[in-house]
Amino acid sequence: MKYLVLLGLLASCSSFADFVYMKEDAQGKSVQLKNQQGAPTTLNSASNKLWALYPDVTPDGNEFVYAEGEGADNLHLTYVNKHKKLTQKFALPQKGMLLHPKFSKNGRFIFYSAPGPQGKNTIFFFERETLVSAQGAGLNEYSLTSAQMLAPEEEAYFPRPSSDGNFVVYQRNHHGKKEIVLFDRLENTKKVLSEGMSPALSFDERLVAFTSKKDGNWNVYTIDRVTAEVKQITTDPKDEMAPTFMPDNSLVFASNQSGHYRLFKLENNKWVSLLDVPETAEVDFYSPQFTGETSYKQKERAPFIGNPRSSFGTVSHEGKIYMAGGHQGAEHTYPPESFSDTFIVYDIEANQWSELAPRPRTAHGYQLAAFGNYIYAFGGFAYSPDHKPKWKSLREIDRYDIKLNKWETIGMLNVPRSSNVAVTIDDKVYIAAGWDSTPKFNNDADGTFHDSIEIFDLKTEKIELAPYKLPLKRRALTGIEHKGKFVLVGGISEGASHFDLLNKVTAIDPKDGSVTEMQPMPFATFAPAAEILNNELMVFGGMYKTGPMSYEYVSHIYALDLNQTQWRHTGRFLKETKGFSQVFKVNEKTLGVLGGHHYFEGMDSPVSTFETISK
Repeated sequence: MKYLVLLGLLASCSSFADFVYMKEDAQGKSVQLKNQQGAPTTLNSASNKLWALYPDVTPDGNEFVYAEGEGADNLHLTYVNKHKKLTQKFALPQKGMLLHPKFSKNGRFIFYSAPGPQGKNTIFFFERETLVSAQGAGLNEYSLTSAQMLAPEEEAYFPRPSSDGNFVVYQRNHHGKKEIVLFDRLENTKKVLSEGMSPALSFDERLVAFTSKKDGNWNVYTIDRVTAEVKQITTDPKDEMAPTFMPDNSLVFASNQSGHYRLFKLENNKWVSLLDVPETAEVDFYSPQFTGETSYKQKERAPFIGNPRSSFGTVSHEGKIYMAGGHQGAEHTYPPESFSDTFIVYDIEANQWSELAPRPRTAHGYQLAAFGNYIYAFGGFAYSPDHKPKWKSLREIDRYDIKLNKWETIGMLNVPRSSNVAVTIDDKVYIAAGWDSTPKFNNDADGTFHDSIEIFDLKTEKIELAPYKLPLKRRALTGIEHKGKFVLVGGISEGASHFDLLNKVTAIDPKDGSVTEMQPMPFATFAPAAEILNNELMVFGGMYKTGPMSYEYVSHIYALDLNQTQWRHTGRFLKETKGFSQVFKVNEKTLGVLGGHHYFEGMDSPVSTFETISK
């Protein structure tokens, strides 16, 4: 009899991706790895006396988890780190059926289903660092005694966490029904999405796929967690189980159309087989999970010193990264102490931060430029006891002398400006977009959005208004240089709510102000970080709208090949879900993503993380 109990879920990637899956034949139940070239390889031990079930893989393709054991009542978790040549086994405190282990996409957590206090399976999770902190290499055995329960009172299976574990989609068996539930850990709320089993969460975290039995057979469905729209994906008279997503939102599933379960990808409404296996072969495949684009390499560097901050200014100059100001407190709170004057520098070669003379004003929401012996800071968002709300935007242009470690004010912007961009092209800085936040009257939170562009000459240190304007007023965006143009990415447009998110990517020629709208992003976002790496425009994090008054930070990494017109999800993620971070070139092959603001497990705070990505 085939082992078809609670068929595994799947979770990620596209045609370039490696993937793991479960294989069942006369030799037993094994976990397989299929890379872009070559035949599949077996991950688990060679003994066919052990079951190996429900594998998962991290987006970089380096770490694996799966359930393994002598049978349904004695399964443990096996963890494999390919780079460290490390294998570890984690057993339950009491023998039982451990199923469906799943990494959060940032790699921080592992979720799984196992017997709870009521004897039935429920959802557990623990920090992945528990695995890699063990001493030594080779095979080590540990007990999962430190794991936390997500919903101890429920019978639950197939946990599918968001990239940071802030929300989890899972199957709940409740009053004779199998339900797809979304548990928001930030709000401590649960929502039943549909009846069904074996849920999957898309890489962009918008779609949930599941299988549901109607009219006598199992088919695959999706639900949009923003619009709640449900679509039936398969209609075959046989059973389609265990749906999953690739990073491009392509669906993969297992079908017994041929009498045995095979893996298929849905491509242009056609089924494409993922494995080259004869239809008559006595073998079944389940539970595929995909990597992201493994050509990207992600690392962590020394976090910046001082308080965690968001909305600061950065510039890369002569082998160093300069960072100024920032917001150091909870979101949308602006007491005097939340505004920073801190100015620090990072030595790329030494991987070391040091403190410099502070900028002569506490502010955030501004950008930096560098030229020769100087660093320049333009305007910013500052505390103001004379206004209600108690904030204002600044006009000051401050210059830092690298040799003397000294600041001085050398000029004024034409208008107070913050939440803008400052893009250097040749010897000029183009200061565009943003707003004057200064209240025009009591309780004015709308401020004044700018469509003007100011040009600062780095040689003469003079500033003037450009003879052209932006086609659209926007703030909380990112600006970069590309082929002699300054490119504006995302942001929010003018309006009473300040939350009309944009997906626009707008290139402006500084010579005449002519505008080219590039391929819009596949999502609207504000406060993203963006930069170009290997002729790809890359966008990191930002804030997305998920409901009429619902917003969330994300950790997605998207890329647009500038020789083409198609955005793609890389299948890779930042360490945190966050916005208001900064990205810059560490060198020609590496980008750095610094700081930002995030929500996590009830916390609303900035971070001091420094990540790099290279290709």
